[in-house]
Amino acid sequence: MKFRRYRALALMPRMSPFLAVLMAVLLGQAAGAQDVFRVDLNQPIEPITAEYVVQAIEAANARKGALVLLDIDTPGGYVTSVEKIQRAILSSSIPVVAYVTPAGARAASGGAFVAMTCDLIAMAPGTTIGSAHPVSGLPIPIPSQPSQPSPGKGPKEPPAKAKEGDVGMEKLVNDLAAHMRSLASNRGRNPELAEQMVRESISLTEQEALKGGVIELVAKDEQEVLAYVRAHPLKRFDGQTQKVTLPTPAVVVDLPMTARQRFLSALADPNLAYVLFLLGVLGLFVEFKSPGLMFPGILGGIFLLLYLMSIPLLPVNVVGLLLVFLGLVFFILEVKVVSYGMLAIGGLVSLVIGSLMMYDSAPIPELRLSLVVILPVAIAFSAILVFLLTLAARAFREPVATGDEALVGQVAEVREDIEPPREGKVFLMGEYWNATCDRPVKKGLNVKVASRQGMVLKVVPLEEGEA
Repeated sequence: MKFRRYRALALMPRMSPFLAVLMAVLLGQAAGAQDVFRVDLNQPIEPITAEYVVQAIEAANARKGALVLLDIDTPGGYVTSVEKIQRAILSSSIPVVAYVTPAGARAASGGAFVAMTCDLIAMAPGTTIGSAHPVSGLPIPIPSQPSQPSPGKGPKEPPAKAKEGDVGMEKLVNDLAAHMRSLASNRGRNPELAEQMVRESISLTEQEALKGGVIELVAKDEQEVLAYVRAHPLKRFDGQTQKVTLPTPAVVVDLPMTARQRFLSALADPNLAYVLFLLGVLGLFVEFKSPGLMFPGILGGIFLLLYLMSIPLLPVNVVGLLLVFLGLVFFILEVKVVSYGMLAIGGLVSLVIGSLMMYDSAPIPELRLSLVVILPVAIAFSAILVFLLTLAARAFREPVATGDEALVGQVAEVREDIEPPREGKVFLMGEYWNATCDRPVKKGLNVKVASRQGMVLKVVPLEEGEA
């Protein structure tokens, strides 16, 4: 195919300009129609991931490719983001093939929903699919089963809030189970096993999924997947079959994330967002403590703005955020109030608990803060903040070391007699000063500075016995 394309291009100078342009357009369309576009879904499914996959599928359709190969390795994510990807797959004019790869990969939770939407599911050896039960976004787990009555007693009525939460979770499970069953039925897959992925959170290996009729193929690499596509027409969601023509070997074109999407996807990491938030607070505190440094204030402002950019991408718990701010207040009060360390301990506990709650409504652990990150970061932040606050408190307690206040109270030595109203000379801090006094003071005696008037010091003799 490539040889024929190059040969046709070589003949273009002999053709008329119109024919040459027409030939180039036709060759470009023919080449694009045989391209396979690879899209990597290899991270948690959040708004930026959904935007990337949707735009990639739309780009493959605009370039009239033959196939979209969706490589999946994800723990799942938000239901709204999963639904956007599903709509893009269902509205695609070219087939979309899900390939769970590499070995050890998984199409879990929302990833299973995305895979079930595709025209074909293939899995590499050593991969899994399933575990699609929804997770409650509340801090306290919601029971999925009604409470059992105690032996010999009547049924115990659950609290009103628990009953409401149980009903809400049941409605969500029923809705997602019906959705998964509908996808499997329309694709000719096993609807019972698909429903069990949601209701019972089962997970299947590639062989179990193949034997159970959940997937169509186990393939060790992409070429096996493409060979299967060449030999078997794909059943589209509307029930029609479509034969996909691919060259041997097929041209696989990657559709990567844009620079903007990579940047925002990095901000969607809760651990990074958490560190940016604390660094921003620390930078602004240093700037307010020592105005004019500029650098800490600039960095602190940038870090806080980056954290604010991550808020639409992550479900921030307001109570957790308030607990973090309460911890900061405790640290400030520790320096002002004698609490023997109790306020500092309270601030650290509040900071850790608030950090744990900040992203607790995320549907998967990958979108929540890790305790391994929280503890060292919170302890280091607390130690730095208390250290800076202590330095600031000591600076306020120190006497002023510049200006008139630095001279008042200092002891000077008379180097030239002071005979009122005539001024004399005193030696103070390595310098000679003109000095006046209410009474005569002989050379060699010590005096104390009472005030300063311009370049003249007002002094008084030291009392007898005073150093």
